Amino acid sequence: MTSAPRKASSSPPASALPPEPGTALSDVEREVAVLFRRADASRTLAGHLDRSAYQILLALGSRGPLNINTLAQALNLDASTVTRQVVAIERSGLVERRRDDEDRRSVVVQTTPLGHEELRVHREARAATYAQVLAGWDEDDRRRLAAMLQRLNASLDDYRRGLDARD
Repeated sequence: MTSAPRKASSSPPASALPPEPGTALSDVEREVAVLFRRADASRTLAGHLDRSAYQILLALGSRGPLNINTLAQALNLDASTVTRQVVAIERSGLVERRRDDEDRRSVVVQTTPLGHEELRVHREARAATYAQVLAGWDEDDRRRLAAMLQRLNASLDDYRRGLDARD
């Protein structure tokens, strides 16, 4: 059975078009791209944990042992993605999986002593880097930046959830 060919749309939806140059959206798009590039380039200055290991250790460090689904939800990722990431950092001894004390049928992921130490070292290095980068900023500017980044991250999470709901 063949389906009728889809008729090509004459123009992409407005949300798919790049922002007009000189607009706030154009500036945001460009600056976020630059931020990601510079953050990736300077990542090694703040320790050797990769982004996924850092995020997992951070979540476990603040929330304690979690099962894969809860960890995936906390990271706003698919459970299969988190499972692959956990397996990789488990091999390096940063986390371990064990039976949940409250539900012996369930498995939780927890940070090992080495994982706690690596997270501490990495966070100290990141804090020192940002202290240098933001040395010329007053505390109010730092707080505004943190608030705007939190707002951007929340909006990105909401956007992602909206896309996931459509699938």
